Amino acid sequence: MKKTSISQKIFMIILGGSFVGSLFVGGLVYFMLVSSNVQDALIKSIISIIISQIMFLILVFGIKKIIDDKIVSKLKTVANGMHEVSMGNLDYEIYVEKTGDELEELAESFDRMRMSIKAIMEKLEKGEL
Repeated sequence: MKKTSISQKIFMIILGGSFVGSLFVGGLVYFMLVSSNVQDALIKSIISIIISQIMFLILVFGIKKIIDDKIVSKLKTVANGMHEVSMGNLDYEIYVEKTGDELEELAESFDRMRMSIKAIMEKLEKGEL
């Protein structure tokens, strides 16, 4: 089973919302113009749906890119570090950009834990514990 990233799930939710929003805008345009000419109102509502959907898509892709760059990449770095340490590689260091956010704090906490485990393992090997 293929994993779906958090950003992909958020992207799909926002994309669905933008589609519903576009239909809503198109419906409003249609009902505001239907009294004048039905054919003209239908064409204008379809055009407004297409234009608003394109605008939403550009906005959604921009938001997804920001989320991927600022959040998901850091989470992947920490997850890779956790995997390495879980496989016994206690020398694997996690490098996360200094941003002062919770993800940096998570990476630093995990790295401190890795160093503590490494120190305990070295003491066990030397018979100090």
